[in-house]
Amino acid sequence: MGLKIKGAVPKSMKQPAQQPKSVLPANIKHILFIILLLALIRGIIYASVVPPWQAPDEPAQFERVKASLSATEWNSTIANDPAWYDDLTQSLFDFGFWDFVDGPRQMIRPDSSIRDHISLYQDVYQGLYGSRGAYITMGWPLWLAPNQDIVHQLYLARLLTAIMNVGVIYLAFLTVRTLFPNDLFLLLGVPILILFNPQHTHLMATINNGNLAELLSVAALYFMVRTLVNGYSWPNLLAVIGFTLGAMYTKATAYFLPFAIGCIALFYLWRFRRFWYWLIPAGLALAGLLYFFAPRRLSDLLVMAWANVRYGENHLDPIVPIDLFRSYWAMPGWTILQIHPLWYRLLFIGCVLALLGLVILLVQQWRLLFDARYTARVQALVLLAVAIVVAISIPLVWNMITNVIVYRQGRSIYPVTVAISLFLMLGWRQLIPKGYRSSGLLVLTSAFFLFDSLLLFHYIIPLFYSRF
Repeated sequence: MGLKIKGAVPKSMKQPAQQPKSVLPANIKHILFIILLLALIRGIIYASVVPPWQAPDEPAQFERVKASLSATEWNSTIANDPAWYDDLTQSLFDFGFWDFVDGPRQMIRPDSSIRDHISLYQDVYQGLYGSRGAYITMGWPLWLAPNQDIVHQLYLARLLTAIMNVGVIYLAFLTVRTLFPNDLFLLLGVPILILFNPQHTHLMATINNGNLAELLSVAALYFMVRTLVNGYSWPNLLAVIGFTLGAMYTKATAYFLPFAIGCIALFYLWRFRRFWYWLIPAGLALAGLLYFFAPRRLSDLLVMAWANVRYGENHLDPIVPIDLFRSYWAMPGWTILQIHPLWYRLLFIGCVLALLGLVILLVQQWRLLFDARYTARVQALVLLAVAIVVAISIPLVWNMITNVIVYRQGRSIYPVTVAISLFLMLGWRQLIPKGYRSSGLLVLTSAFFLFDSLLLFHYIIPLFYSRF
């Protein structure tokens, strides 16, 4: 005869939702393997084709990556610059760094320092940008080649970030499988949409702590979805907390994640409201934990934002949402090269059609919102929708309250790219007749493959190699 311990985790919270029997083709794993292999190959192609330092903030990001491997170099000042700073400076001129950025061409001087040519994060943010642990995670391959020149080390670090892209696509498959385990259109369509997003592949094949933040954020969202769909478990909870804190300490683009955790808390409070005596203290403890371990930069930004809200003139510059959309899909290099407006219009029309499909889906299937069999999956979709809204709102609201237009790059919302891709594919799926969805998936795959090829061969390669 067992004893019930007051305050223990309710058994009903641990019971997973009923999983439908899989009816997927047997070769689904082989198809997934091909997609992941293509992601790696394409990442290597982009990492090789794009010249050194020709991605947003790559010189300053690589400086942090390499400096993280030494405690002294991580906190270096102008009085004790590492010797390899000179190699980094020289490589900027060797590869014509200023030929492809929006700024005046510079001249190297015998007594010049790297600080004379680029802004270092250690100087600008006073040590509050990112974390050393995150940059070590990105830079550990450099320990394998300590005597190689600076450019070879850059390409070695790029290889690791290209592998991170493979991880993002695999997590996309796992997330969709958790929500729609028998929908081949979504199971393959979401990873393929990320695979053939040329800007995403381009930036994931260069050095930026946003790449690691994206991987950790996607992992956190995946375990949040698992927690809602499959039921509470300590491994899921620890994974959510660990990946969330890791992502937030890596880059500010992950600061939307506490809102997603808040959604889970609200859903569980409602779903198991009769256990309020257990859930409320646990929720308060979790909130306190996140507050205690939150990055200092987050609190500084919140203070700055509140001051601007009180005393600033708040308005949105239209260039911010426009560039946010364009650079999500295609603005290669230092986001200075825009493709023909026709392609942006076609992409915008495609997104509008996806939204239309989502509206039709909601109108036709609204009764499922109140069906207990689908409650967990509906809540998980709401969670992903909230994550998208908050992630997109952060750069928009920041522009409104500060009048700063710097943070308008699509890469800032890549941490929710899996959620965005899922809703896009879900909307397009609704517009395609059921008997033609396999053909529709093939058409969409071909269209995005051609778009990716267009950007690579018609824009990126001519941009960097036309002078030869």
